[in-house]
Amino acid sequence: MAGLCVEKYGAELISVRLDGTHPERGNRTPEQAVEVVKSVLKAVDVPLIVTGHNYFDRINDVMKAVAQACAGENLLLNWVEQNNYRTIAGVAIAYGHCVVAQAPIDVNIGKQLNILLTNMDMKQEQIVMDPMTGALGYGIEYTYSVMERIRQTGLGGDKMLAGPLIVAPGQECVKVKEFKASEKDFPAWGDLSKRAALWELSTALGLLYAGADLLIMSHPDAVRELKSAISKLMDGQK
Repeated sequence: MAGLCVEKYGAELISVRLDGTHPERGNRTPEQAVEVVKSVLKAVDVPLIVTGHNYFDRINDVMKAVAQACAGENLLLNWVEQNNYRTIAGVAIAYGHCVVAQAPIDVNIGKQLNILLTNMDMKQEQIVMDPMTGALGYGIEYTYSVMERIRQTGLGGDKMLAGPLIVAPGQECVKVKEFKASEKDFPAWGDLSKRAALWELSTALGLLYAGADLLIMSHPDAVRELKSAISKLMDGQK
């Protein structure tokens, strides 16, 4: 699947979501997680994002195992947060990886987490910020305003808010009714595949314009149109 995403759909990074290690969603072991990550590393040549979950006791063990087994691969360990950052940040430093610093749509918490990470001797270039978001129609306007504040403050000289931003439109859209409700139940909503692609694309474009640097996507059609939009933006800068 990772190879198909890169070769057919032009993915520039791959996010491996280790949701199956959650005790209530598969309870897979850290060793099984390592096997999955290594298989993807072997299959593709693009950078890898390793995405976890918020069951701290398990994901800390999983990230430790993955970081150690893939030492030097410069993985992006996704994520650390204010109440759970020391273990994952520690293994990222020890084994040569980067981290996603996730804050709950709050500029001050985001900045404070970056300060805590740099106080652990993590380099700023090893930190990617996740401001957290929702899908189109589900609070995205608030995220947009927070991302703008982060960008403006960073451009104004605050180094702790000048790093890259990562968002996950695909994962957020999968949660909402409009993205997955069947045509049979809601015939007026139109073709499900087109609707899903447009919902994810609209979400992604808003976050892109707000300053997102990395976007984790799901729908191939949305990916294609997003890449086209980015190309047009970049051409306009020349």
